[in-house]
Amino acid sequence: MKPYLWMTDYTPQEEWVDRQGMLLWLAFFFTEMGAGLYLVSLFFGFWRGCLAGWLISAILGGGLHMLYLGRPERAWRAILRPVKSELSRGLIIMGLFLGLGALQLAPSLGPLSALPWQTDMMFFKVIMTILGFFVITHGFMTMNVMSSIPFWNSAILPVLSLASGIWVGTKLGIGMAVSNKGLLMSLEPVARWSFFAYALLILCYLWNANHATSAVKQSLSIILRGSLAVHFYAGVVLIGLLIPLLITLYVWGSNGAVGAGILYLRIICVLIGDGMLRYVITKSGRYSPLIYSNIVQG
Repeated sequence: MKPYLWMTDYTPQEEWVDRQGMLLWLAFFFTEMGAGLYLVSLFFGFWRGCLAGWLISAILGGGLHMLYLGRPERAWRAILRPVKSELSRGLIIMGLFLGLGALQLAPSLGPLSALPWQTDMMFFKVIMTILGFFVITHGFMTMNVMSSIPFWNSAILPVLSLASGIWVGTKLGIGMAVSNKGLLMSLEPVARWSFFAYALLILCYLWNANHATSAVKQSLSIILRGSLAVHFYAGVVLIGLLIPLLITLYVWGSNGAVGAGILYLRIICVLIGDGMLRYVITKSGRYSPLIYSNIVQG
């Protein structure tokens, strides 16, 4: 019998990214990706990007959330404890984001252009910006409050999630604006500095983990030297950071005069890398042992 079955070793969590949990990992990924695209597009008045972000969050993110719940007709009960439950707060915020987002975007659609409000009303911009920030951080915030898994219980994690959402959202916005030179040149500096913030926060998160408790170091060891090392070095470092960095520096040096192909390549790498980062952080989570045996102490 494995030692952790007796709670004397670091127990792997098996609910968040294994079996049915794969749906939750993907739901958080797509929801926050769509919210990031919406937020970035909202800042630049790029309503087509806002619509795309809303659809990604609603259809892919929301749909996968419903599949994960298994019995959607009972899911409303999870909303009834917003004071005590981060999941409940997240569902409420997500509902407000989709509902108010639909109202904001409605006048930008041809058949609904006669509605008595405008898409660019300041009220909608302020409210949707606030809701967008909360939706982007919801996944890692839900994990962050789980003190039983110390690797997730870090103040850096929600900030990293925010940088991730803006970084990925900007890349998707650039992909939709390759034919619009002016918008492309406006989005590229956001992409550049959000990348630097994203990479720095990853380093800070890993550095902080290396100086934390033994349970956190165990999770970090699994990522850097254990079963997730290939996922981390190939998926996160090479595909998700190094290749996008080289392309970003090339675009910066050429003042944006690059072909669409290299921009689409960067988008693909960013999506793979960010998805893999979320995967290794989630998969490496370990519960602290309840009984510290000689196995844990080495």
